[in-house]
Amino acid sequence: MDLSLDLIVAIGALGGALASGFAGFAFGAASLSVWAHTLSPSLAVPLVVACSLFVQLMTLPGIWRSIDVKTALPFILGGVVGVPVGASILGVLDAGVFRTVVGIMLMVYVAAVFAAGRMPQLRDGNIISSAIIGFGGGVMGGFAGLSGILPTIWCSLMKWSKDRQRSTFQIFNLSMHTLTLIVYGLGGGLGPDLVRPLLVAVPMMIIGSAVGFAFYRRVDEVQFKRVLLVLLGFAGLTLLIR
Repeated sequence: MDLSLDLIVAIGALGGALASGFAGFAFGAASLSVWAHTLSPSLAVPLVVACSLFVQLMTLPGIWRSIDVKTALPFILGGVVGVPVGASILGVLDAGVFRTVVGIMLMVYVAAVFAAGRMPQLRDGNIISSAIIGFGGGVMGGFAGLSGILPTIWCSLMKWSKDRQRSTFQIFNLSMHTLTLIVYGLGGGLGPDLVRPLLVAVPMMIIGSAVGFAFYRRVDEVQFKRVLLVLLGFAGLTLLIR
């Protein structure tokens, strides 16, 4: 990896850490908008998962008091089943088709919410519905490191407080990224070529996550939901870019 690729890794890591530091997810969407055009998928996806896990761990102490394990557990249990499924279909399902479908769904969702002028509201889901959302998030995480998108939408629809939303899908993402790395490792998907990009990315992630989390502490509920919509729209647009 030459210096130009080091710069690309650094820029992607900084953008991903800013997004994840603020919202507790979206590292993959932000970083892949840079990395997907230059790094091979075999390097980019494990790098996204490893870096996202690093950022999640960095900001975890700041939301520790808000974490409700009972709320997050159904999502996590569903995700535990979903991650191996997502990893197993990497060689079966065309990645371009998958990204396009998910990207279109996200763009339609964000456009509909903005057109309506407010977030749609659902009542608190039960354990089964939460587990199903978690399963979907686990599949997306095992396939492309994008475990946070579905739980983020679901928590937003519940109209939970920003702290409850953030703590729920952050602890879910942390669990899914850890499991995904284990699955990749057992399948031989983690190689020595990850070492240098990780070393380049770490200082940028420290800076980006600190700035993003500081911004999170300064916004109110309405601003947080608006930024979440923007990040979800950006995630959808990123998935549509070839």
